[in-house]
Amino acid sequence: MDMRLAMMIILSAGALGAGVSASKAPSPPFEGSWMSCENFRDSYICAYKVLAQRGNRVCGVQSDFATNRFYVQRFVGTARGNVVQVDKICGDPGSETDTYCAGQAPADAAKVGWGSSDMQLSLCKGYLREGNKGDAPGCTNASAPDGLPKVASLDGQGPEPEDQAWMASCLQEEDR
Repeated sequence: MDMRLAMMIILSAGALGAGVSASKAPSPPFEGSWMSCENFRDSYICAYKVLAQRGNRVCGVQSDFATNRFYVQRFVGTARGNVVQVDKICGDPGSETDTYCAGQAPADAAKVGWGSSDMQLSLCKGYLREGNKGDAPGCTNASAPDGLPKVASLDGQGPEPEDQAWMASCLQEEDR
């Protein structure tokens, strides 16, 4: 090979590696935060879902306000396209679960650990919708967006540090 040609190849490769940064890979679709807030009896109340995704595994923490109190749950699901089927859930007992998370249950708790779930989440136009497993995700151009809008920041409304730590460890687990 001609020495000049070899030098051009080496210099070109070096310039590509040093001068052009690799573009950042896009975030998985279920990575992020979704939140909606409203006024309730002179208070500003927010519901949120924070999700992390690795491959098809999705780990999440959600908080909602109902019957004059906040309910917080953790969940693990499987992503397929624009839908996550929630496989298991735990947290404050209410309409989503009757099972406390391990390490968070009161001494007299009847159920501790993971419970099953019939919840599914779907993405549509930047909104995260909640429904029951098997519901059609229904995201057409004609449909109006509903659900929780994706947000860049939860403005201090997000998960507690122990829930954040759980989410990080949840993504590392390979078993279900």
